[in-house]
Parts: sequence; structure tokens; C-alpha cells
Amino acid sequence: MLTKKQKFNIARMKHLADQIKTLKQKGYGVVLVVSGAVAVGSNYIDLSHSQRQKRQAAAGLGQIHLMTILTSIFNKRELQLAQVLVTKKLLEMYQDNLKELLKYYITSGIIPIINENDVLDLNSFGGNDILAGEIAKLLNTQEVVILSTMKGSVHGVGGGATKQQVKKMLAEKNILTKIANGKEKNILLNI
Repeated sequence: MLTKKQKFNIARMKHLADQIKTLKQKGYGVVLVVSGAVAVGSNYIDLSHSQRQKRQAAAGLGQIHLMTILTSIFNKRELQLAQVLVTKKLLEMYQDNLKELLKYYITSGIIPIINENDVLDLNSFGGNDILAGEIAKLLNTQEVVILSTMKGSVHGVGGGATKQQVKKMLAEKNILTKIANGKEKNILLNI
């Protein structure tokens, strides 16, 4: 969802929010795993030397900006968001609690926005693709859609190999995974 200048692509997110509203109206439960906090935060902290602490600080700054933008976009469509930040260790420790919380949000019509808590534990999952896979397994979802152009970010991890790894991991749990270009018009509705 980022442009080359590390700014959030608002137009694309509005289009996705419109599609999510349609899906919810059709009875689908939606959980979003988002990325970009470190990249957005890099507008405020120089990450040219790639120091871990600076990347964690950038995540804290970027997360605020991401959620402010997302809240504005989704509120205009009468969609309520809830933020959930997790680390791999916390997911393991509080798996049952998180599962019940996410189910509550979904049945209440609230859209959980999940991200790695990179402020505390940078890239603990090895990227949000893996985090999305873990959340899908936790909730035993029917389908996962990874929107991407298959390129990894210079500010994080991921890429085509990670996405294929997640697809294979979820296939073992009979969860369908689709990897699609997030730039395509009505991509969620077409899937």
C-alpha cells in the first residue's frame, strides 16, 4: 500500500475498503493483516544504516500514521476497525485469548487490523505473510487472500518465496490461499 516515497496509497486503500464493505454486506467476516509501519515511519527516521532500534522506532511512528489513515477511510464507509499488534511469542502465549477476541470482533461486525508489533520485536514472524498464515490457522478460515505485486519491501521481509511458503503451509490445513495483484480493480470481489 505504499508509493515510492513511502506514503500510503490512499486511493488504493479506499478502493479496497469499498470492496470490503461489499463483502461484509454479503456476510463475509474480514480480518486484515497490514504492513508498512516501518516504511511509513522511515519518513521521520533515517534508516539508511538499518539499525534495529531505529527500525523499531520507525514502526511506532508509522503505525500511528497507518491507523489514522485507515480509521478515516473505513469510518467514512461506516466500518469499525480494531487494532491488534502481536509478536510471535505473544501469539504462542495468548493463542486462545486472541482467537476468542478475533471471533468476537468478527461476529460483532468489527474488522480487526492485525500487524506485527515491530516496536517490541522486529519481524518476529518473518513478515506479515507468515503472520497472516498464522492468523488464518488460528481462526481456521476458509480462504486467505494475499494482495501483493510479489516483490519484497526494502523496509521489511517477504516476497514471492515467503508467499508460496504460506500458501503451502495453509494448504496442509485445507485453507485456500490466493495471491493476487492488489492494484487490480475489484480484485477482492472478483476473487
